[in-house]
Amino acid sequence: MFFRISKLNFIILFTIACTTYLFPQKISLDSLIQIHHNKPQDEKILIEIGELYAAEKKWDLAIDSYEKLVDLDPDNPNYLYRLGGTQAAYSEVVSKFRVLSLINTAKRNLIKSASLDVEHIYSRWALVQILTELPQILGGNKENALVYCNEIQNISFIHGLISYHYFYSFQNNQDKITKLETEIVNYIMSTNSLFEFNYFNFVVGRLLETQNDKINKLSIKYFETYLANYSSADRFTLDEVYYYLAYSNYRAGNINSKLLIKRAKEAYENNQKKNPNLNKKIEELDKLIKQ
Repeated sequence: MFFRISKLNFIILFTIACTTYLFPQKISLDSLIQIHHNKPQDEKILIEIGELYAAEKKWDLAIDSYEKLVDLDPDNPNYLYRLGGTQAAYSEVVSKFRVLSLINTAKRNLIKSASLDVEHIYSRWALVQILTELPQILGGNKENALVYCNEIQNISFIHGLISYHYFYSFQNNQDKITKLETEIVNYIMSTNSLFEFNYFNFVVGRLLETQNDKINKLSIKYFETYLANYSSADRFTLDEVYYYLAYSNYRAGNINSKLLIKRAKEAYENNQKKNPNLNKKIEELDKLIKQ
């Protein structure tokens, strides 16, 4: 069986991961704020400010920037998506008395985004996560989650498969999971599709890594792509990525697995959030590689 993600705070990381920096050279946040004071209706500046705040997990300040964007263009699906995703993330850290209100507001913005753009995968993907993960009392709705999975599949077959896989993983429906994993692997083997949204590159890499040696080799490309596009916004940490990349290379008989497992150990030491299970896997793989 494939793995599953169980933390709602991934939603905003998706939002940040899809950002495109609008300036050829990095401009400081203070400079952007000053530009905004002089040009309060410059939407590109507001996007950049919001992205920088979100990257620092200053959700309330990011929300302020995205609310200004929506005020300037209330029917822009991308602005509504940014705002809704950030509000969903902020709900993770506010007091319990504010959670329900924030989640409901986030859902309204994401639903409006999806309704305005029939091909907006990202708003629908965020809704799949919210509706799947949350209990009904907090706004979860499994039937509606499946509706959005279907809409995503109508837009992009492979994104739809991954969305369904995500949903049924939370339902622990082994029959559906197995069938979807087969379909995903077959599709990837025939197309070698890479993804703009980095999360999907890691997801597919992990799925390929669990297959036979021939298919496992293909997982390396997806892990390397995830690593090449990695930013602090991404859901999966560097120590985890390097571990799986080292493991796939070890199975493929590549000597660079030694360097990769070394980087996994270094990344683990630098990661403030320690995962003992991951550390155990890293140490075990390190021993295998050294044999």
